[in-house]
Amino acid sequence: MTGNDKLHGVGILAVDDDEDTLEMLRFILQQQGATVLTAESVTKAVDTLRQFAPDVILTDIGMPDYNGYALIKLVRAKDEQEGRNTPAIALTAYTSPADKQTALRSGFQKYLSKPFDPAELIEAIGGLVRDNQATPDNGVR
Repeated sequence: MTGNDKLHGVGILAVDDDEDTLEMLRFILQQQGATVLTAESVTKAVDTLRQFAPDVILTDIGMPDYNGYALIKLVRAKDEQEGRNTPAIALTAYTSPADKQTALRSGFQKYLSKPFDPAELIEAIGGLVRDNQATPDNGVR
């Protein structure tokens, strides 16, 4: 593995209402070998999830209409029906300790604050993928 393929073959769904953030995520993660689909809303993310089973979901919390908590609730319900446990990272500007605890209790495995460190994000994604692959019978490819 070279320095630029730490996420080779990892499918990621990135959800954020900020187009610049989505483009930055796509660029950083594709440089590491990931396949990245983006959605600018929870509604679009749900549409994407009908056709794409990501290895990891990255989502902002504060978005108009539906927020990241609504998305993770839908993802966890879908996971339960399909026998999966899709790793998810809250990537948010909400940075208080209470916000972090709320995110983790809501079903996210990781919480990263914005602005994020690309190396930390890549490591968090890689760790979740490794952990998920090591869990027997999780239904994830």
